[in-house]
Amino acid sequence: MSDPKDEVQNQDPNYWRSFEELYSDPKFLKEINNEFKDGADEAPDTSKMSSLSRRKFFALLGASAAVAGAACSDYQDRGEIVPYKDKPEEITIGKANYYASTCGGCSSACGILIKTREGRPIKVDGNPDHPVSRGKICSQGQAATMSLYDPERLKTPRQKIKNRFEDINWQQADSEIIEALSNIGGKEIAIITNQIISPTENRVLKDFVDKYTATRIYSFEQFNESVRNIAWQKCYNSDEFPIIKWDEAEVVVSLDSDFLGADYNRVENTRLFSEGKDVINKNFNRLYSVESDLSLTGMNADYRLMLRADAQYAFVMGIINELQSKNVINNTVNASSFNLSKLAADFGLSEKILNYLINDLTNKKGKAIVYAGNHLPEKVHIAVNLLNEELGNSNLYNTKQSRITVRKLSSLNDIKKLADKMNSGNVGMVIHYGSNPVYNFPADINYADAIQNVDKVITLAETENESANVSNYVLPINNTFEAWGDAKTRTGFYSMQQPVIAPLYSTRQKESIILSWINGNSDSNKENLYHKYLMSNWENEIYPTLNSRIEFKKFWFGALHDGVVRSNDTSTGNGSFNYAALSGLTNHQNKMKGMTVHIKESYSLRDGRFANNGWLQESPHPVSKVTWDNYAAISTTTAKKINVKKDDIIEIKVNDRLLTIPVFVQPGHADDSITIETGYGRTNSGSVSEGAGFNANTIFSSSGGITPWLYEGVTVKKLTGTYRLVVAQTIYDFTEEDKKDIPEKRGIIKEGTVEQYLNDPHFLNDKKHKDLKSVNPPIPYDGLKWGMSIDLNKCLGCSECFVACNVENNIPVVGKEEVDKGREMHWLRIDRYYSGTAEDPKVSVQPMLCQHCDQAPCETVCPVLATTHSADGLNQMVYNRCVGVRYCSNNCPYKVRRFNFFNFRDSFNDSYQESPVFALLHNPEVTVRSRGVMEKCTFCIQRIAEARSDATRESRKMIGEDVHTACQDACVTNAIHFGDINDENGELYKYRNHELGYHVLEELNTKPNVTYIAKLRNTHSEEA
Repeated sequence: MSDPKDEVQNQDPNYWRSFEELYSDPKFLKEINNEFKDGADEAPDTSKMSSLSRRKFFALLGASAAVAGAACSDYQDRGEIVPYKDKPEEITIGKANYYASTCGGCSSACGILIKTREGRPIKVDGNPDHPVSRGKICSQGQAATMSLYDPERLKTPRQKIKNRFEDINWQQADSEIIEALSNIGGKEIAIITNQIISPTENRVLKDFVDKYTATRIYSFEQFNESVRNIAWQKCYNSDEFPIIKWDEAEVVVSLDSDFLGADYNRVENTRLFSEGKDVINKNFNRLYSVESDLSLTGMNADYRLMLRADAQYAFVMGIINELQSKNVINNTVNASSFNLSKLAADFGLSEKILNYLINDLTNKKGKAIVYAGNHLPEKVHIAVNLLNEELGNSNLYNTKQSRITVRKLSSLNDIKKLADKMNSGNVGMVIHYGSNPVYNFPADINYADAIQNVDKVITLAETENESANVSNYVLPINNTFEAWGDAKTRTGFYSMQQPVIAPLYSTRQKESIILSWINGNSDSNKENLYHKYLMSNWENEIYPTLNSRIEFKKFWFGALHDGVVRSNDTSTGNGSFNYAALSGLTNHQNKMKGMTVHIKESYSLRDGRFANNGWLQESPHPVSKVTWDNYAAISTTTAKKINVKKDDIIEIKVNDRLLTIPVFVQPGHADDSITIETGYGRTNSGSVSEGAGFNANTIFSSSGGITPWLYEGVTVKKLTGTYRLVVAQTIYDFTEEDKKDIPEKRGIIKEGTVEQYLNDPHFLNDKKHKDLKSVNPPIPYDGLKWGMSIDLNKCLGCSECFVACNVENNIPVVGKEEVDKGREMHWLRIDRYYSGTAEDPKVSVQPMLCQHCDQAPCETVCPVLATTHSADGLNQMVYNRCVGVRYCSNNCPYKVRRFNFFNFRDSFNDSYQESPVFALLHNPEVTVRSRGVMEKCTFCIQRIAEARSDATRESRKMIGEDVHTACQDACVTNAIHFGDINDENGELYKYRNHELGYHVLEELNTKPNVTYIAKLRNTHSEEA
């Protein structure tokens, strides 16, 4: 591969999607004239399929009709029909019911609305009444229904007998465990939990400690804000870092933080931050990102600087020194040895951008915020707290609300002491209370070995995991959709959780299991045991504090209906800054030792708890577009230094711990730094997650790092062999002379600057293509006509819309091998384009879906009229007409059609998705497509049909705002608008006719009904 400096001379924009494109890799150049990937046109293995193909079926249909008519007395058995004789009053057959609840996927506890059909949950969206999430949830919340219907969920209690698990009944399990608890002697009972956010659940655990006094509770989250909170406590004598008013920040400086991508509370962060990217009101904030890896936050920055994480202390102290020298701030900290110009020279940073940053912090005092990543050391956070205090940026701390910690997390030192007690034989029982410490605990603790010295190990879990495999008892627990609960994460309100489906298997709510053991009677567990306990706790402990005038039962039902209860507690506010905390700030930068490794939480799988969810496994990484795997991300320079390229395997050594993992060369990554996401490499965890990726936790340590997630002095060795990383987006070459800059030349990506737009709002008009005359007379759309707009200023490329589309439209999981052949079935994709150089690229993202063209090229070539245009502007797909010739896909310039080469539900993972329970997962309003059928985005036509039916029943005219598509509901930043193109009073009209609006590939005259709002970068006027 040639030197990038010889091939790319900072021609910006020069859009490219991969290094194969940028450097004209010979293998890639050989393939660019092929529309489909290798293997995409291979004949499928028909040995396991029906001998009757779809084409043959249609050919025989006419003759078989006569035979069928003659033999009409012999009907096919359709199975048993069960009458709905005891239909609940609130259910109307064919109509959805919605229940407010709380997401249990993580400690953010977002409010959700669960859509059910005839008693089964099929879709999750945000609860608009929730004061934090405001109707939005993350990808994990969207995909939660697949976890509910996972056929590999634990179904009955199990006991390990002679190294084999055998099914037992609940009474036997309870009686034996209660007996063991009663005879524990002087040994400790350890309960290991994830973050506890429920006040009532916390009371259950306290009751357990009161009953069994030898109990100690260890609350652990692998990724947390402990370092940030310790620094805040030292600075302000307050336990919790405050909530940031991102919507009021005019300048944001992100120091190796991914607050828009993977950090805690990202749903609220992104929602508020995106309010500062408003093309309607011409309001634009500015984001600086200084980071080691290319993150979602960095992708969306107006200015981005690459800096390894262990140099962030020198960077923030350099800012303090620069502001001190300009008399912008005055404090007692000595930062004289830190110089931004020297730092820029050492790490290749742009001095121009550094000057912009200093000037913005100076000119926007009180309206800017500096924010450091969770993984950075304590002294960085203290320095950042000082900087914000001196600049008056504490104005952006939310004083009306405070975070609430129901139970503090245990420290890593507490976890190490627990392991020591286990090794000494002083722990008689360990209860994994919905947690998985064998996988998530630091590797140097050797928890899996320590637990061998414990008499009784009990795991409460939904699915098999690493901790269950080393347990004596494995007890199946309810999914959150089957469970009661509450949550308290902020002052001012509580969140409620309620079951929306009866337990599918012989499972129990984990709080109910603990209550049975407290009662000391194996027969005490009833289906409503925890429900009664929860109501009692609310009636006696919480309800009296609310000063409600409503009788409790009415109040309780109202709370469940709304999903949120307002409370009277208020924020304690922030104290004055404690300058004694500055004693920990040194006036020198420690010498950097070799390479650094940063362990990050996965965007899709988080800490691994979602690894058996196929929708999330197949979700492409928002930056690299790698799917079904994790990897070691490094820069182009580092790749040359250690002589590796993509798919090469390396061995990373951190102290005495080793990790073998493939390489991914990531544009825009800092040199001498490695980034690895965890959540992969699971074992004993389900067939979907088994064998997917590599376990980065093998180098996760309780000591020896700069922080638990950041390590220096790392050595790297190239190993023999390669490992195939599948990238879901490497299709076209944009570096050949005739194709160079095609994304810009063809109007796929249109961008500008805020200054350029404010000076000339119509600066894009000269680039617009004039409408060409069609050979066919235009069809008038005088009534309601559906259209969509996507604001690329607000779109982060986060994939929430992508996952929501999968759930809403019954999209199957196809597996890594099929994705590698370009056969993924996603109706919506997020295209990511680089421009500039591989060392320092700019990034543009663009959701791409069926454009519902008025002059659709797909419609003119379909021989059976399977794809047609509706009177209200929809490009329709009639599945039972489609014979699979795929002419429409060939003729689509946007490449948004998906063909069912297989019945992927049957071919993936030994018919995993054909399990009977998976039938409950499907949205009954959307056809489950079969092999041989073409499919694509329908603008959620099922929702349009429902709204039309409602309008007819109510004797009114349907309007565009009656319908929200699944992707629109899911978009955290409200980048997507949908409605009637012709309605001048509608929200869509403003975007459809905005001066920044454009259509992709306008020169083809396809007349799309999806409008994109050009992205504006808020750079300084000198760069406009």
